[in-house]
Amino acid sequence: MEVTVEKRTPLVNIMCDELIVPLWKGEELAQVYPELEQAFGGSLSVLQEEKEISGDAKAVAVVHGMGKLAAKKLVVVGMGAPEKFDFVAARNAWGRAAKTVVSKGSGKTVAIDLPTTDKLAADRLAQAVAEAFGLAGYHYEGYRQKPKRETAPVASVRVLAADDAEELVQAGVHVGRALVSGTNLARTLVNEPANYLTPRALKDAAVDVANRYGMTVEVLDQAKLEELGMGGVLSVAKGSELEPYVVAVKYQGRETWDDVIGLIGKGVTFDTGGISIKPVAGMEDMKSDMGGAAAMIGTLEALGQIKPKANVLAVIGTVENMPSGTAFRPGDVITTMSGKTVEIITTDAEGRLVLADCITYAKKQGVTCLVDAATLTGGIVVALGHYCSGAMTNDKALMDELLNAADVAGERLWQLPTFDEYRELNKSRFADLKNSGGRYGHGIIGGVFLQEFVGDTPWVHLDIAGTAYNANTGDMQPSGGTGVMTRTLVQFVSNRSQS
Repeated sequence: MEVTVEKRTPLVNIMCDELIVPLWKGEELAQVYPELEQAFGGSLSVLQEEKEISGDAKAVAVVHGMGKLAAKKLVVVGMGAPEKFDFVAARNAWGRAAKTVVSKGSGKTVAIDLPTTDKLAADRLAQAVAEAFGLAGYHYEGYRQKPKRETAPVASVRVLAADDAEELVQAGVHVGRALVSGTNLARTLVNEPANYLTPRALKDAAVDVANRYGMTVEVLDQAKLEELGMGGVLSVAKGSELEPYVVAVKYQGRETWDDVIGLIGKGVTFDTGGISIKPVAGMEDMKSDMGGAAAMIGTLEALGQIKPKANVLAVIGTVENMPSGTAFRPGDVITTMSGKTVEIITTDAEGRLVLADCITYAKKQGVTCLVDAATLTGGIVVALGHYCSGAMTNDKALMDELLNAADVAGERLWQLPTFDEYRELNKSRFADLKNSGGRYGHGIIGGVFLQEFVGDTPWVHLDIAGTAYNANTGDMQPSGGTGVMTRTLVQFVSNRSQS
């Protein structure tokens, strides 16, 4: 989908399939757009009186042009109450409009009259438009013999900007498109079946992004993992015939390689639970257990386009967790790259073992802070459901940065505690740690397990088990992979670059 910016001209002369105009709650369309009211011979105000047109949040009205406009249809989008308007409200409104346009099947070309408001700068308004249409237009076809998509995607969106705002609007569209590219890439990776998205294929996806944007990339194969003593990754991989990898990508946005942000992604391409095998119901969704890795790869994709002045090292572990005669077992004791030993209580708590080695590797590369993302625990789903990701930290300032970034990006994030009492639950009689401290508070227990490998490095853990893959649909979210935390992580890095 092409998104362009052009100067606002009389709306009645804009040639397109759908002309989209915003309307605030309490506004009269005839007063805001007298040229449109005149073109329709006063009938728009009648439609508003009859409640066919409304400024209520996310309300959408479609009026056929019938030759009265150069556009085939006029679409009036309710923006809601001005005092409640923010970036999320803007994106939701444009998202509803985008969904309406796409569902009609005729939305080939769209023009949007960008509103003027002191609640949101022009670049953020334009970013909301680009994100909404890009996210709403996403479609994963999969491997059907005959394509299933019945509606026509939007081919182009033209954002109409005031003369003095054109540069800002262009900047906002650029950021929005980059975030869409990253998020939709992450979505596609999560949606891919595990027989196609193998550990090697997931590794290749990270390498492809790195090569596309001139980033430095290092791939650690099984021999290198053994040399480095990455017992966490290697133990999880033992039951699968597919070789594991750790891929490290360096994005350098500063002249000197210092003040490096470490981004760690769990890339378990399929999780059967191993010997501690999962129930059959819903196991097909375990192809999404690499959602953390997908978020990191999507983040790299967006960073490659936005080019913030920051340094990032992304470390992603790709592996498959399978049961077999060679699989690791409950009761085994393994040695991680850090030297810490771990008693295996359940082979279904495998992601934290992969992350432990990736965290250790990133620390040895000299990162100054760590943010990991993982579909780590079912406990986080019980605690927060499917609308909010969980976060844990050892550093309040870093946590505040992530919470702020999530708020700006419009993603839900909630902090959970990391009290020492929870860390006690991970102590083992036979090793330094055990990989499962019990059922109650499981989401937190999984997070504080990782904290043992972080040490004093400022760290935030993002558990996205409930948000990375969703059966529910919305205006901007089809069922399946969500690409969650991609936009938050990009915003976090961008904020760092400005400071």
